[in-house]
Amino acid sequence: MSTIHEYLIDTEDYRGKRVIFTEAKRLEKSAQHAELNNKQFLKNIEPTIKDPEEVWPDYSDKNRKACYYKKYSATTYVKVVIWIYDSPCRVVTAYETDKIKEMLYPELNRLK
Repeated sequence: MSTIHEYLIDTEDYRGKRVIFTEAKRLEKSAQHAELNNKQFLKNIEPTIKDPEEVWPDYSDKNRKACYYKKYSATTYVKVVIWIYDSPCRVVTAYETDKIKEMLYPELNRLK
């Protein structure tokens, strides 16, 4: 039987830093992002963390959060927002998006 404190994901990101995603966080964020209830979508979160196509600082908290992107379909990306300030790093949320919004902000520099 799983508990809400169970790690859905416990992996290393492209920088070699440990990243965790808990069942409690998935449940909390699934109200806003229904794709977090989709098993196929969930399978794409770990590869996005391990080998993102693009990484950007988060506009709202540039020093403590980063946004990892990987193509999910022809027109969409998996976006995983990661709290990178602590160790282990933690998934804040994940969802499907059709654009990389951080590209719109000239003050943000792509990290990968």
